[in-house]
Amino acid sequence: MRFQVMGVYEWSGMNPLPPETWLLPTFLPGYNGAQLWDVAFAVQAILATNLPDEYGSMLKKANYFIKNTQIRKNSYGDLDYWYRHVMKGGWCFSTLDNGWPVSDCTAEGLKSALMLAQMPSHIAGEAIAAEQLYDAVDFILSLQNSNGGFASYELTRSYAWLEMINSAESFADIMIDYQYVECTSAVYTNLEGNKSHIVNTGWAMLALIEAGQEIIGVFNKNCMISCSAYRTIFPIWALGVYRNRVLLPTKLQKMYK
Repeated sequence: MRFQVMGVYEWSGMNPLPPETWLLPTFLPGYNGAQLWDVAFAVQAILATNLPDEYGSMLKKANYFIKNTQIRKNSYGDLDYWYRHVMKGGWCFSTLDNGWPVSDCTAEGLKSALMLAQMPSHIAGEAIAAEQLYDAVDFILSLQNSNGGFASYELTRSYAWLEMINSAESFADIMIDYQYVECTSAVYTNLEGNKSHIVNTGWAMLALIEAGQEIIGVFNKNCMISCSAYRTIFPIWALGVYRNRVLLPTKLQKMYK
């Protein structure tokens, strides 16, 4: 194990990976959290409640974080020579230090930034600059493949048969960046006019109730994440939408009958 050779931890031969990976040196490659992803969803959930006055301090901090976490310039050197994709305008899964912009993270970051820009400045702070919005749109468009789909970090550049030389024992579909429904749907709106679909919403609410408090994500055969913040974010989001689109309109109808 290279970590043992480096003296990072003692390996007894029983565990293939150190139990506390967050104690490893920060210069080693890897993710340092899910900050942008969680903040973007939390902002959308809170704004869905239509109670922004009660969350002014949080929204200002979130707005500041989103604006300053966007990548503002590309990597140094000739991107084509190093087979690098553009980075400017994108948002990473965690923080700016991560340096790996993602299509769906950029879409959610852009969406949250736009929603906060429509709020009064005394509630959400100064709106994001228009140039940053343009850069985000340019980055998202650069990631669209010829068939309209979106992968995660870059364009789908090669062929699936490369999985035949995948030497990983735990992860599949990692040799190229495949296109995913989740990434593509994060970019597009659900229906024309951004209208909710009552059947899909109903199924989502049933799934939320059935799932309870244990929401853990394992997806795409190559990503294993414990999304503990989801158990708070999505119930607030769902209840906020229900309050403003169903509960309050129903009460108003009864008042004027």
